Amino acid sequence: MFTELVMNRIRQLLLAIVGVLKRAMCCFSRRRKLSASECEVLNTVSVDRYPNGGRTAGHGKNVPEKDWNSWDDSPKTVEEHIERYRETLAQPPSPTEPQPEVDYFQDMTPQISSQAKICIATETESSDFSRLVAKIDIPVVNELEDWNEGDRNGWDDADETTTKQLIRETRKELRAQRHQNRHQLESSYA
Repeated sequence: MFTELVMNRIRQLLLAIVGVLKRAMCCFSRRRKLSASECEVLNTVSVDRYPNGGRTAGHGKNVPEKDWNSWDDSPKTVEEHIERYRETLAQPPSPTEPQPEVDYFQDMTPQISSQAKICIATETESSDFSRLVAKIDIPVVNELEDWNEGDRNGWDDADETTTKQLIRETRKELRAQRHQNRHQLESSYA
């Protein structure tokens, strides 16, 4: 344990010395400093269509002239491609006719029409019919009648002994069916 502590202290001391030496070396090392001419601020951008002063072959690079008899107008070299692209950029965009706006909601407008009214009238009704008049066809009785419990129309109360007996019988039948199913399964496996 004591040896581990001593080893850790020695390691920390060596790392501290190396760190100090690195910092000292960084201070003495030469750093390249940018001069004012190397970093200019870009203020304007211009596109020169003819960088060589013209299209003639005598002014600048050896650009092959196009044959007057050739009908092929497609560019052959990279420079021609670049020149064609610059020409298309320099041309003002042709005004296109605005497309008519499509009315997506045209078929969703409701068609309002008055509904046909059909009146069914019987000959017995009077001609001065009013929908607010109520006709009373139900005889009105002002007294409550007595309820006779002798006339039972509902469920009869089941006797507890008969109910228990019915439950026992159904359980016996279920046990017999299970027993029969077991014997059938055992005989099929054997």
